[in-house]
Amino acid sequence: MKLFPNKNIVVKLRNDRATTLNELRQNTKLTDTLISDYTDKGFIGKVDDSGFKIISSGIGHGAVCVFTGELQDSLGTIEIKLNNAFKVKFSILMVMPIIGFGITVLRNGIEESFGILIPMIFGILFIRFVFMELTFRIASTNGLKKLTNITGIKPVNINEVQQQV
Repeated sequence: MKLFPNKNIVVKLRNDRATTLNELRQNTKLTDTLISDYTDKGFIGKVDDSGFKIISSGIGHGAVCVFTGELQDSLGTIEIKLNNAFKVKFSILMVMPIIGFGITVLRNGIEESFGILIPMIFGILFIRFVFMELTFRIASTNGLKKLTNITGIKPVNINEVQQQV
């Protein structure tokens, strides 16, 4: 089981690698830091000759996912993972029920605190599998749609890639 969600996607390029990266470069505010900022561009990040590392430019929710892409001639791979700042925020949220349990044990003793153990576990699971997963899925889907519209990439099934090779 992974603590933080991520996705790996194989994509087919509509154009060649240079054209695709040039389109992405034109729609990206080029910077070394992956921090949300007001911009008229679709993405914020780095685009080089073989790939990219970008976040969506939406303030607040755009920085949730980091898109890291490596492109070859007609195919590429995109790894979508949680931004490090959001990993810290979600980790703090997941630790809070444990801290609450610890405080309850110190105040009431271990025997009196067993009743709060199940709600603590459900709280941690809710934060991980509902709150964090839902946030990641929404942000990654929106970012991938924007990336697809700008560059013309198309996610492909792994089976299609294996048949082409």
